[in-house]
Amino acid sequence: MKWSVTSRVISTSPPPAQFAQIAEKFCRLVSVFAQHEPADWLALVARELEPLDVAMKRMAGAADQDGYSLLEGIEQRHQMFVELKTFLGPMDDYWTDADLEVGDGVMTGSIADNITEIYFALNRGLALWSKGGGESSAVREWVAGFETHWGGHLDNLRSQLKHKATLH
Repeated sequence: MKWSVTSRVISTSPPPAQFAQIAEKFCRLVSVFAQHEPADWLALVARELEPLDVAMKRMAGAADQDGYSLLEGIEQRHQMFVELKTFLGPMDDYWTDADLEVGDGVMTGSIADNITEIYFALNRGLALWSKGGGESSAVREWVAGFETHWGGHLDNLRSQLKHKATLH
């Protein structure tokens, strides 16, 4: 499968509803990773990142930010990380700027880690979204998590998949 990151037209639905749809699509794709070949699956993931980023940025500032717990679901996140890391094999690791500065020959960047963190952050908000009247809680969860944690993972993932696209 040829790698490509394409722009998509953003719908006119309200930003939270649009974001929930995009988040749900991303999470469904991640949950069925084993049904694909790694390179093909990463190409599918790459196509979902720009709509996710654009929709999130449309929502940014739409809610007060509460704290964001990095410990929530840590066991499940670790399990998914290990499964994705195994699935991706040598395609997973990448050099970070910090790795290059340290110069010890150890790659600490991980596509599996980025996808796992985004997936669980989106699912946390989707769980709130599905509760009656949970829209504002979901938006707060997504915005706070994006600003403090998973936004960085999204940036790293977009960069790495774009870079890997040029190699294939």
